[in-house]
Amino acid sequence: MKTYDPDAVPVKAGRIPSQEVDGEIFAITPEDGVLHNFNEVGSSIWLLIDGKRSLGEIERSVLAEYDVEPNQLRNDLKTFFKVLGEKGLVEYKR
Repeated sequence: MKTYDPDAVPVKAGRIPSQEVDGEIFAITPEDGVLHNFNEVGSSIWLLIDGKRSLGEIERSVLAEYDVEPNQLRNDLKTFFKVLGEKGLVEYKR
């Protein structure tokens, strides 16, 4: 996904094993064995990726949970999902 599309639905790619430890998510990409960890907000977002919620729905959930400016959140989500895609952690369906 080259641009942020609020209607796109992220799906965890393949079988990404993940575990929550002390409020942070740790996920391993099986292809390279790399361990990825997310901070509190990233972990909240990871838990919202269920193959049903669109990016727009995830954005609204995060806005409701955290005190963040909408434009800042949109920019942060663009970056976060770009990185998830580059690392092979998410794919998208429409």
